Amino acid sequence: MTARSQEGWPRWVAALLMGLLLILALLIVSWFLRACAPVVPSTSLSMIETPAPPPPEAPPDPTPLLKASLDDAQADGRKLSGELAALEADISKKVALCRPIEPPKPPEPPKPPPVAKAPPAPLPADRWAQRDLGMLQGCWRLGQDTQGSIGIGGRSERCAVKAGRICFGANGGGERRSTAVCPATGTITCAAPITARFGNDNTLGTTQPAVQCNPAQANWTGPPNSLTCRRVSDTLAVCRDRLNFEYEFRRE
Repeated sequence: MTARSQEGWPRWVAALLMGLLLILALLIVSWFLRACAPVVPSTSLSMIETPAPPPPEAPPDPTPLLKASLDDAQADGRKLSGELAALEADISKKVALCRPIEPPKPPEPPKPPPVAKAPPAPLPADRWAQRDLGMLQGCWRLGQDTQGSIGIGGRSERCAVKAGRICFGANGGGERRSTAVCPATGTITCAAPITARFGNDNTLGTTQPAVQCNPAQANWTGPPNSLTCRRVSDTLAVCRDRLNFEYEFRRE
C-alpha cells in the first residue's frame, strides 16, 4: 500500500460511517412519521370457518319421577280417605248414642216491681173523731228549732231551743222532752211525763207536771206547757200552750 492510499483510507471509512448514520437517521424519521400518521382502517374481512359445536345432550326424561310422585300422592289419598271414613263412622255412632238437646225454655217475663203501699195516715180523721188514743202510739215532733229566753237561776238567757219530742204509749201516756243550748249554761235537757185526752170540742189535750231540768238551775213548769191540739190534716195537727205559743205536731 502506498503512502497516498494510507492517507485516503481514514477518509473513506469516515464517509462510510457518515452514510450509515444518515441512513439510520432516515429510518428513524420514517418510523416516527409512520407512527404519527393516521392509519386507514382496512375493510377487508377474512372469514374462517370453524367446525360446528356438538349438539347438547338431551335432558333426562322426568316421566319416571312424575309417575312415582303421582303413585305416592294416590297412595296418600287412599289412606286419608280410609281415615275420613273411619272418623265419619265413629261420629255417626256417637251421635246415635247422644240424646237430642232440648231447646232452652224462654225466660219468664220479669215480674213488675211491687207497688209500694202508701204508709197509713198518722192522724186519720175517723180515728180522731172516735177519740182513739192508740193512733198516738210512737214518737212525734213538736214545733221547730227556734230561739227563746230561758230563766236560769234567777236570770234570763237567750238560748237555741230545739224542736220538742213527744213519745206516747198505747193508752195516751208518754214523755215530752225539750232541749236548749245556751251560750253560758250549755245544754239544758228537760223531760216530763205527759198524759193525752180528747176533749168534747174535738181537740186533743195534754197535761204534764212541773219537773226539774238538767242542770238543776232550770225548771220546767207544768201547766203553762200543757197543750191543746186541733187536727189540720191526716199528717198535721197544731198545738197551743197556755202561754199561747203555737207548735206543729207531726209524726217523726
